[in-house]
Amino acid sequence: MGESHQATVLDAILSERVRQDEIWGDQSKHNDSEWNVIATQQQGEVAKTIKESMNAKLFIELIQTGAIYFAWAESLLRRIEE
Repeated sequence: MGESHQATVLDAILSERVRQDEIWGDQSKHNDSEWNVIATQQQGEVAKTIKESMNAKLFIELIQTGAIYFAWAESLLRRIEE
């Protein structure tokens, strides 16, 4: 049961990464400070959604947040490899 939830969440995050790339383009040049601002802003959206008790929207906000951290980690790996 838990594994299917993990697969669902991971699939949603990967789909969101594609969506974010389509919207914003390549953002791999952001430095850590810029990534932190983006992630913190998104965490604010999560907090707002929690306050509004909107569970269906909370799932979406959490997936978007996860995808942002995923993109940041990808960007960091690229920098490490360079």
